[in-house]
Amino acid sequence: MRVIYKKYLPKEEIPVYDYARNRKLVKYYTRETMAAVVSVACLFEGRAPDPCMPFFYSSGETEMIDLYRGIGDRITSVEKDFRSTWFVENVAVLISPLERFKTMRNTTACLVAIENGLKGDNGVLLASASGLLYSAMFTETEGTVLIGAGKLYADGTVECGFAEGLPAEFATHPLLDSPGDAIEIFQPSKSPAVWPS
Repeated sequence: MRVIYKKYLPKEEIPVYDYARNRKLVKYYTRETMAAVVSVACLFEGRAPDPCMPFFYSSGETEMIDLYRGIGDRITSVEKDFRSTWFVENVAVLISPLERFKTMRNTTACLVAIENGLKGDNGVLLASASGLLYSAMFTETEGTVLIGAGKLYADGTVECGFAEGLPAEFATHPLLDSPGDAIEIFQPSKSPAVWPS
């Protein structure tokens, strides 16, 4: 089993350009995606992942995205009763398509798969440690599985973790039947005895 966990503080630069092979896509990256691309590159340093490797990623709740701040600013500056048609006509049209793309829950997983040529079974889950571990355990493969999780906090802090292992190796994790968030699987403080550092 190979495991990696990275955490970047609010103003800390994520060295995505040191690792991204497809630099044209970086404009679509959130801080979570940047951390994920760097983490996977470090996990597979010196070797390429098997393109058929199953890949499951859990995208944690983004606590606050700039998009929502911008929407809030636009709505509070208008002295009208809120109506959905007014929102679509006056606010939605002002939101950049790049920002909309960044809010899609599967964006990070898709960009990690594109960056690493992963074409096998895949899935995006929302925040569940158990769901991520069970997905890895029950996937049909004779090889290894890649799992990952990320979380972007309101202040800009981002956490990201990935593990590559055989399906049976995920069955012993103590968060298997817990209500915890998937990022907890990789946090050294939550499972130091389970994962190698």
